[in-house]
Amino acid sequence: MSFFKRKKQKQQPEAEEQQPVKKEHLLEQIDIYQNKLASSDQDDHVPLFNMLGSLYFELEDYDQAIHYYEQSIEQNKAMGKAFTDLVKLYNIKRKQASSENDRDGVQYYLQKSDELMKLTKDTIRGNM
Repeated sequence: MSFFKRKKQKQQPEAEEQQPVKKEHLLEQIDIYQNKLASSDQDDHVPLFNMLGSLYFELEDYDQAIHYYEQSIEQNKAMGKAFTDLVKLYNIKRKQASSENDRDGVQYYLQKSDELMKLTKDTIRGNM
């Protein structure tokens, strides 16, 4: 009976095969945005910092992502992706430090989270 025949499923490339392509694409995008950052006016840096933070976050280079998001917030304390991603990044780094029994690292990222929360509250209240 044809009713019980299995349909042929399309062959999906292995996730492992897609990973190098994705990483290569992210690195190309990072190069593009770093070049834009180098050639742009300081007024245009915030969106570039945010994009670089996002690309590094996706690449799982958390230290670089934090670096760019912190630069974004330093220039523009408006609520947005930089704030929300930094909360996630600080939690990731705190958990990593915890799993490595790095008490100083745990305390450092707890303090960074607290500072970000204070900045968030101040921004919402308009105390900036």
